[in-house]
Amino acid sequence: MAEQTCRSCSAPIIWAESHTTGKPIPLDAAPRADGNLSLVKGVARAYDLEDASLHRERFASHFATCPDADTWRGSTR
Repeated sequence: MAEQTCRSCSAPIIWAESHTTGKPIPLDAAPRADGNLSLVKGVARAYDLEDASLHRERFASHFATCPDADTWRGSTR
């Protein structure tokens, strides 16, 4: 996955497939200790005990951290 930047705030992001919807979801590119998602083979899913035992990195949805997230919700881009 190539790192890109958010078109609104210019933060580094990566795109993944949502495990629940199958749609693309932007994630903050840098892992976070308080992230609630894991990234496995390009698919973002809820971080769980298995991820913790495997020491997988935690990520946050960029929708949760972008100051302009409301602008993009529901958009078709």
